[in-house]
Amino acid sequence: MPKAANGRTRDAVRDLPILASPVPEHPLDAQMTAERVARYRQVLLRRTGRIAVVVEDCHDPHNATAVTRTCDAFGINRLHVIVGETPYRVNRRVSGGSHHHVDIRTHVNIEEAYAELRRDGFKIAVSGLSDDALPGPQHLLPVLESQPLALVFGNEHTGASEFADSQADMRFLIPMVGFAQSLNVSVSAAITLYTLRQEALTSVAKGDLSDEEQRQLYDEWVRRYRGEAGEKYLRRLGRGNEPLDVYHP
Repeated sequence: MPKAANGRTRDAVRDLPILASPVPEHPLDAQMTAERVARYRQVLLRRTGRIAVVVEDCHDPHNATAVTRTCDAFGINRLHVIVGETPYRVNRRVSGGSHHHVDIRTHVNIEEAYAELRRDGFKIAVSGLSDDALPGPQHLLPVLESQPLALVFGNEHTGASEFADSQADMRFLIPMVGFAQSLNVSVSAAITLYTLRQEALTSVAKGDLSDEEQRQLYDEWVRRYRGEAGEKYLRRLGRGNEPLDVYHP
């Protein structure tokens, strides 16, 4: 991806053509800059709900937050965090605000997360070193074409739990040729997501969130951004008590 003069990665969304958004005018649009209003709509247009990420009992809050930021950057809408004995706390310096724009679902155990993913039609792939692991996340692409896919990453010390591994539909690994045979969980997630999303990141094609999902998420995002001031403004308009997914231009 092209680099700006300061070495940071250039914003791909800003470089892509503007697409027509299904999100109608929102009452809080008037309370934000035109750039933010357009930005929210364009980001939502390229989000995917066909990939979910699961982080199991991540001990380092820095790593868990880094995964959250990675999900946002690559257009992943849904992140499951298994808290276990380690509460999930956002490191705001690492997040850069990305936790406001990812659907983060916390669970007390992996069984609960798997049950939810199964109900929602996801196939589950866990990162691990078993003999039957697919040698590279690119081998997951055919699966993703036919069914939503959840990617499971274990913690930094012991990897995925026995339940997470045994109850997954498949396993995959990131091949390595150095002395190190493991990566930081946030790095593993980034490599895997980039592999699966590479084409979409530079494509003019839309993501796969429904119009209704985009409208609801937009409402959540702008209400969160404007906070209490936004709620007061909506109440003055007589709209403060409407459901999140119901509003009119």
